[in-house]
Amino acid sequence: MIKLSPKVARRSLAIAGNCALAVAALALAGCGTAAPAGTTAAHKASTMAHTGTAAHTGTAARTGTTAAHKVHHSSLGAVRSTLATAHGTPASFSVLSMTFVSDVDGYALGTVKCHSGRCVSVLKTADGGAHWTQVKAPTVHAGGEFNVCPTHQPCVGQIRFATPLIGYAFDPSLFLTTDGGARWRQLAGLSVTSLEVAGGAGGTAIRVASKGQGCSGMPYKVQSAPVGSNTWHLLPAPPIAMICPPTVYRQGERLALVDYGNPAGGVRALAGIEVSENSGATWRKVQDKCGGKDGYAAKVTIAPPNALVLLCRHQMPNSHGDLGAPWVRVSTNDGATFGPDRQVVAPSGFPTKEVFDYQVAAASASRLIVVATTAHGSKAYVSQNGGRTWKSELTVAGSGVNQSGSIVLVGFQDPLTARIAQGDLVWTTASGGTHWSVSQF
Repeated sequence: MIKLSPKVARRSLAIAGNCALAVAALALAGCGTAAPAGTTAAHKASTMAHTGTAAHTGTAARTGTTAAHKVHHSSLGAVRSTLATAHGTPASFSVLSMTFVSDVDGYALGTVKCHSGRCVSVLKTADGGAHWTQVKAPTVHAGGEFNVCPTHQPCVGQIRFATPLIGYAFDPSLFLTTDGGARWRQLAGLSVTSLEVAGGAGGTAIRVASKGQGCSGMPYKVQSAPVGSNTWHLLPAPPIAMICPPTVYRQGERLALVDYGNPAGGVRALAGIEVSENSGATWRKVQDKCGGKDGYAAKVTIAPPNALVLLCRHQMPNSHGDLGAPWVRVSTNDGATFGPDRQVVAPSGFPTKEVFDYQVAAASASRLIVVATTAHGSKAYVSQNGGRTWKSELTVAGSGVNQSGSIVLVGFQDPLTARIAQGDLVWTTASGGTHWSVSQF
């Protein structure tokens, strides 16, 4: 699965925020401010981990292309050539989550080879991803699927930064840094499975937390705190009756709280969706409008100004064991109404029977990216018209991709800038998805 979060447009928008890319099985959640930003959060229980949500993030106003785009020629041919070379010798770093607070300042959390197998590592960039340097990791152990520590505690699997200095590592343990990763402090208490920030140093962090790890069925809380603080205040979020805790997506004051159903559970896997337009003070329920006798929202994402996008899948395969192509439903009024089904169909696509995961990201109600992943690699499909037509713009070679452990992040940082991350590579577009460049961690 592929795509990471951040897009900042070339723009007329003044955006201040940050974005994070999450691992597969996540949905991309949002971050942002003035002109919202989002990032993907992980729903590790239902998709890669649940990295399928889209994320937006922003910064002041973007000027020109990022340094990462200057490293490699942005033509698709050059990208593919670079991919072939990069995959010749797999690097030790493997990305789990990413976050950008501007076009140039970002952090990546992943794992590297170590004496015990794989250990947590954190990298930072100050030039848009052209170069990465290592900073101190908050802990040794990486979080596993279903938001649990598979070996020892504490462990983390995601990262979000509000400013170049203030950031959080979480899922399920929670750590805070106020000096750009030079030092980390563990914030004891509840397990945190989803967290998004917005508003920079004067903004807030919103988290989903509970007393248990993973899909324990324990009650969850949605809480808010000033960025950099450990003083959390309870928000009146509605209860969603699922075993796994929900994922929060954010774009400034807009929030979407999503709990994904289990498509293997024998009953309709409809998602529980609640939206707030005032930072969680009040909420409104949104129906899963994927429709059909077995359709359900497998991923959700938000985009400015009021777009809510559902990536729909069939729950039941046909007689050939094929779940068929996914489709999108796009709302331009935060889920009050949705447009028609728009099937994700593009030339040079993968056989749908081979696809085991999809990711979705949105820059607006019109510009969408869907990433399909098979055991042999991933493809990015781009629509500029709300899903009416699609183009297959990028093929990502498979490098150890498998159904149980694929890691692909996808997300928009602004209207034109999007990133996709997998393994030790990051693909970036500054053209809304028509041209891509690739850099190595």
